[in-house]
Amino acid sequence: MINFTNTTNPSTMGGDLMGSVASFGVLILMFVVFYFILIRPQRKKEKELKEQMSKLSVGDRVTTIGGLVGFVANIKDDQVTISTSAANTLVTFTKSAIQTIVKRDQLNPDGTIKKSEEPAKTGLFGGKKKAKKEEEE
Repeated sequence: MINFTNTTNPSTMGGDLMGSVASFGVLILMFVVFYFILIRPQRKKEKELKEQMSKLSVGDRVTTIGGLVGFVANIKDDQVTISTSAANTLVTFTKSAIQTIVKRDQLNPDGTIKKSEEPAKTGLFGGKKKAKKEEEE
């Protein structure tokens, strides 16, 4: 004999759909949080560096992705020549190898960053950190 009675409970049919929608919503929420924590700040940083690259000039202090620090001596197309030491060693890199740029007007005559121009150190949530010297005093 074939039993034609409805074995599904109408009240449980909607539960599966609601669970699927809820899990999809959680997935979307995780992607949004991931975007605002990781992707957006990285894109902003890349945009700022690209803007600084376009304004790069002779005399600016640069740091390469390899950690080499020097002053820009020459710029030609996609290549930048920097002077790296007291012996004025010249090294040529592509612009994409530059990690940070400090403009010439932000430097003291000895090549150090002016104190007023030094970026403020911030904590995880944007609060300012105290420097170690300030903590000792």
